[in-house]
Amino acid sequence: MDTNLIVQSLRDFFSPKIFMTSVYSLLITLFIAFGSLYFAFDGFSALRDEFFLFIDGESWLFLEGLKENFIIDFLIKHAIFSIILNFLFLLGFGLVIYYIFFMIYSFVIGLFTGVVVSEIKNKYYENTVLNGFGVGATIWFYIKTVLITVGLFLLLVPLYFIPVFNLLIFLPMYYFFHRTLTFDVSSIVNTKEEYEAITSKNWTGLKIRTFICFLIALVPIVGIVLYPFYIIYISHFVLTETNKIRAMS
Repeated sequence: MDTNLIVQSLRDFFSPKIFMTSVYSLLITLFIAFGSLYFAFDGFSALRDEFFLFIDGESWLFLEGLKENFIIDFLIKHAIFSIILNFLFLLGFGLVIYYIFFMIYSFVIGLFTGVVVSEIKNKYYENTVLNGFGVGATIWFYIKTVLITVGLFLLLVPLYFIPVFNLLIFLPMYYFFHRTLTFDVSSIVNTKEEYEAITSKNWTGLKIRTFICFLIALVPIVGIVLYPFYIIYISHFVLTETNKIRAMS
């Protein structure tokens, strides 16, 4: 049944109103990202110079400053280890940049979540009343979620250079993704009590669905562009569960 829902959610994603919402959100995110880079590097010419310096052969070894460490000094003296360490550094740097861009985009598209949820509600769940949270509860939720995400990231950074264990670096990203995606939808549809009921009684089902979305989100570019699809998919789940809860009460 969920397969049909995924297909339906993809169709909803390409509806004119939702698709244009996705385009607007992406353009706003790109503007914020490039604007931040412009001011951070005092212009794009400075950014270009930094980039070429970054990939220059003489500046390739990013761990020169850590040569005082016996292990690092031993590794960088051997070409194969030097290449591996620099590759890991570049990969990690790329993940951080993607992570930051993804968080910015998820925040921007989150501002338009109401548009997407209302569109799905009007199309499939006409009789469902949208209640919603207060502003104070939303602000506190985001402060708490960001702090926990940053804390998890800092806690797991030492594991990045350990094979297999370095996969745990995705945990903070998934935590942020799951929490914000679920809250963005449910805070528009539910009361606080209904939100807590859905996230506790349907914990497994919700986690499975957000994890499926998260795996798609890890695909560069595609994962970001499809963010409204995640909102649509979770909206169907939340609205269905909400109707069940309200029918029982």
